[in-house]
Amino acid sequence: MHRVRRADVFPPGEHHVVAERHELTEATAAHSHDFLELAVVTGGSATHVSMAGERRLERGSVVLLRPGDWHGYDACAGLAVHNVYVGSEVLDHELAWLRADPRFAEALHGSAVLPPLTGAGLALAESSLAALAAGGAPRAVRVGLLLCVLGGALPPGGESPARAHPAVMAAARLLERDVAAGWTVERLAGEAGLSPGRLARLFTRRMGVPPMAYLGRLRAERAAALLIETDLPVAAVGRRVGWPDPNYASRRFRRHFGLSPARYRERFRA
Repeated sequence: MHRVRRADVFPPGEHHVVAERHELTEATAAHSHDFLELAVVTGGSATHVSMAGERRLERGSVVLLRPGDWHGYDACAGLAVHNVYVGSEVLDHELAWLRADPRFAEALHGSAVLPPLTGAGLALAESSLAALAAGGAPRAVRVGLLLCVLGGALPPGGESPARAHPAVMAAARLLERDVAAGWTVERLAGEAGLSPGRLARLFTRRMGVPPMAYLGRLRAERAAALLIETDLPVAAVGRRVGWPDPNYASRRFRRHFGLSPARYRERFRA
């Protein structure tokens, strides 16, 4: 059995955020998506299946997935899970502070399963998720609830986002705007106005990965979306995201998603 309650956190036509509550008693097939997904288990249990392997989920478990990541649930026993789907544009506007939080960047580039929520943190997340899924609250309240959920799910610690060097976020946005360009650390540093070594250190400290690793992840995400949403040949997809060599493109894509581009399209396009 699979029951779901869904609400648009922001109205259609605005920045894309959707909240859902699922009740699962049967396995769900592995699937992919083109948005950020946060899942918080509020009841029951299940086995989470992803490229990272299998992890048992129970009340308080938190899963954070980037665009292109695939996952599914197996051995569901009365699983109740709240999902929040966040479009990338929201992270550039209402939730821009999260992009500069090193805990957030580290979580996105590490394990998909975050430390579990307990006690007051779980209670706050659960009430906020329920309110989001119910819909109807004023926009300012919905934004606040979303901040409670996303901010509360992050591991504790980390530096204050206000201390981030502005060149780091500028460099990240340059990469995001043109993933197919022939970026090097030297070129990116020149655009950002820093020396290559200083940019690499600051970027890694703030974003959790070096600049070229960040670019590789962006290219893989864009390739995943093109594989699912278009009929472009695999080689053409690689060229469009900055990987002109098909063999190299396949190796890089497999490193991020554990599947070849052709297998990824075959498995998740439906």
